[in-house]
This record gives sequence, C-alpha cells and structure tokens, in this order.
Amino acid sequence: MTEENIRKINMQQWIKIIFISCILAQIFLLICDYVFNYEDIFEDKSIRRIWNIARENSIPTWFAAMQAQALGITVFLIALILSPSISKLKLWAWILIGMFFLWIGIDDMAEIHEKLGGAIERMISKNAEEEWGGLIGFLLKNPSYSWHAFIAPFFAVCGLLIALFLWTAFWQHNLTRYLVLGFGCWIIAQGIDFTEGLEKIDDYYLYIKDSLGIERQYGVSHTFKVVEEELEMLGTTLLWVGFLHYFANIANGVQIKLAK
Repeated sequence: MTEENIRKINMQQWIKIIFISCILAQIFLLICDYVFNYEDIFEDKSIRRIWNIARENSIPTWFAAMQAQALGITVFLIALILSPSISKLKLWAWILIGMFFLWIGIDDMAEIHEKLGGAIERMISKNAEEEWGGLIGFLLKNPSYSWHAFIAPFFAVCGLLIALFLWTAFWQHNLTRYLVLGFGCWIIAQGIDFTEGLEKIDDYYLYIKDSLGIERQYGVSHTFKVVEEELEMLGTTLLWVGFLHYFANIANGVQIKLAK
C-alpha cells in the first residue's frame, strides 16, 4: 500500500460533524412537531402523525431508532478493533453491548417493550380470582405502565452492567462523562414516562394548564412526552459520541486494506 493510496480520516472532525448534525436534527424535529402536529397547520391527522415526536411509527421515532442502530454498529466496530488484544469473554461482552443497542433501536421503532409488558400483565392477570403474592404480586401493584414493572428492570440491569463494564475503559480515555450524561438522560426520560402512566396524571396536567394559562391540556401532556423523547434522543447522541471517541482512540493509526 503506497502513501498515495492511503486515505486518512480525521475522526475528531467527523465526530464533531455527527454531534452537531444530531443536535440540529433534534431541533428540526422539535420545530416540525410544533408546526405540523401541535399547531396542525394542515388540519390532517396523517400529517400530524408523521411528525408527532410522542408517537411511534413517525419520522422522529425513525431518527431515534437509527441513532441507536448506529450506536450498536459503532460498538461492533470497537469489538472488531479490540478482538486481537482482548479475551474471548471481553469480546463477547462488547458484542452483547452492541446487540443491546441494536435491540434498543428495533424496540423504539416497534414499541416492543410496551406491547410485551402489556401482554405479560394480561397473561398474569387472566385469572382474576387468583391472588399473586411475592415478586409478581408486587409488580402487579405498579401504578404506571405495565412495561415499567415487567420490562424496565431488565433494561435497568443491562444498563448498569454495561456502565460497570465500560467505566474503566472509558475512564482511561477521559470519556466517562458521556456514560453519565447519556445514561442520565435515559433515566430521567424513563422517570417522566413513569409519571405519564399514573392514574391521576391528568389532574396534574390540568393544574399546570390552569396555573400557566395554557390554552389546551394537550399542550401540557404533549410537552411532557416531547421532553421525554428528546431526552432519549439526546442520551443516545451522547452515548454514540462517547463510543465514537473511544473508537477513534483505539483505532488511531489502524490501516484497512480492501482486497478484490
């Protein structure tokens, strides 16, 4: 491979471009949600749904899913670069982390956790006469969405294990802030989602509406959902940027030769 054939990639520049592009895209989606969904300038339900940040199967959800997919692929690339120098156990840990983020993207688009959580609750509650005790009984008392009781603990454990596994590696490259901020945004977003499923949340929305003089209660409830979804997207962006920085550090100087 001659010097003329070598193409150098300035990773720091590309990471900056990716970060700014993601932030601008989220601002753009926020504006489109307000114009096409909240203000409903076309007075058409289908147009509203296309841009509704709080609704699945929309452009904002597609963007969020693609971010998570890109994050997963980045983790796979890290595993590829590290594979010659780490144990098989650590290699599989990196692969599983990549699969987790890929699954987050698939789940975000298809609403799997919401649907699965509801299905599990319905199966358990099918026999209304049977009283459940222990852990299942405790989970059934969950006052919010069913997925918070049956699916969220799994995601929480996965997130904790991922953070613990990555902490030392990211600490060595001064990148732990991306883990804290990224997962922090996700945690706050899920906290907001939990409150949205509470039985008396509408009373709280009405109180805010009257206190602030907002015209419609939808303006309050939708704002909560928009903040939740934007925090999720921002968290994914921060995690992706952190993994990109880590990839840039460990792949510095690596040469890839493409053969026929």
